[in-house]
Amino acid sequence: MLRKFSPEKFRSHFPILSKPLRSGKELIFFDNLATTQKPQCVIDKISEFYSTYNSNVHRGMYEFSEMATNGYEQTRTSLASYLCVKDPREIVFVRGTTEAINIVAHGFGRRFLIASDEILIGAVEHHANYLPWQILEREIGIRRRIIPLDENHCIDIGKYEKMFSDRTKLVAIQHINNVVGGVNDIEKLVKIAHKNGAKILIDGASSLASKKINISKLDCDFFACSGHKCFGPMGSGFLFGKYGLLMEMLPYNVGGNMVNTVRFEESIFKMPPDKFEAGTPDVAAVIGFGEAIKFLETVDMPSAQAYLGELTSYLGKKLAQISGITIYGKPAKSGIFSFNLEGIHAHDVATYLGNEGIAVRAGTHCAQPMMQILNVPGTVRISLCPYNTAKEIDIAVAALGACATTFKPKPRLGRN
Repeated sequence: MLRKFSPEKFRSHFPILSKPLRSGKELIFFDNLATTQKPQCVIDKISEFYSTYNSNVHRGMYEFSEMATNGYEQTRTSLASYLCVKDPREIVFVRGTTEAINIVAHGFGRRFLIASDEILIGAVEHHANYLPWQILEREIGIRRRIIPLDENHCIDIGKYEKMFSDRTKLVAIQHINNVVGGVNDIEKLVKIAHKNGAKILIDGASSLASKKINISKLDCDFFACSGHKCFGPMGSGFLFGKYGLLMEMLPYNVGGNMVNTVRFEESIFKMPPDKFEAGTPDVAAVIGFGEAIKFLETVDMPSAQAYLGELTSYLGKKLAQISGITIYGKPAKSGIFSFNLEGIHAHDVATYLGNEGIAVRAGTHCAQPMMQILNVPGTVRISLCPYNTAKEIDIAVAALGACATTFKPKPRLGRN
């Protein structure tokens, strides 16, 4: 493994990884796409908020509220800097990627799209990037067109480029596929969309924990991400949107804080990002997310990404040695593997591993269209993080081998 990146040092920031389970077994956490674990600094920051200056933001004329507001807005500034976003007002705080995509679907879709307009969507998107567009299709009459995949379950760029027409208004795609780990060439996809006069939304939920994202260079119109998938608290996340678009979009939620004037006759909304942040936010989660960004700034991300690539290769070789395993896709150093063991339900495999202290995910991974493509009811998914180790992989692969042996279908005896 690379000397420049120390998984042991990185791992030491996460207290939960050193705590034994109730069974006495050591935790091996391989469900990092569902959520990453939290470093101690994030945990301390949330505790500090609730124990020393818990209050609402933007409203109070007292010390605690000013402290909370400063912490909340500092996260916006820090996040904009980390993402190379020039204007912090282009960062909207949300509960997660799902809410961010819904803001775009509601605010952009109902403002700019009309019947017969087209949206291009990847064939293997998370449900959060299917359902809002299906609803718009029913309500407005837009047309969803599904982008074909290449042999690695990534966007087929050649076919993608040929799908545009003068009716294509938006592209909505994942950066990294959350089932098989294929990494889309989003820079190229963005350029093609803009060349054809379309806007583009990137679902970055699976990428920010292991990749440094430069949104200014990428030049996408929207980028959505969940904080809890990149070492921040649950209930945190952001939507980046180009300010001109945010100005024209309709608000998704309405209520307190997002409005300047309310009259019986009409109301006047605030400017972005306030227009999209109605009501009381999860202030502690946002401030905790800000601490997670500070933590990420201390990580040599290229080295961490290279280490994750080595882990991915190592796990792929080890999994391939298990009898009766089917691995779907070709993970591109993303640390994401979906597989099944012959004759054993994915849930049974996950339960067996769980009893050994190994946390994996099993099911459809909120990607049922992907299961249709793979022609399976579900898969077992391992998703790695830079705090994982080769030793953990060895333990998990041994457990999978034992599971395959334990539940191996017995041959049927013929009649005499």
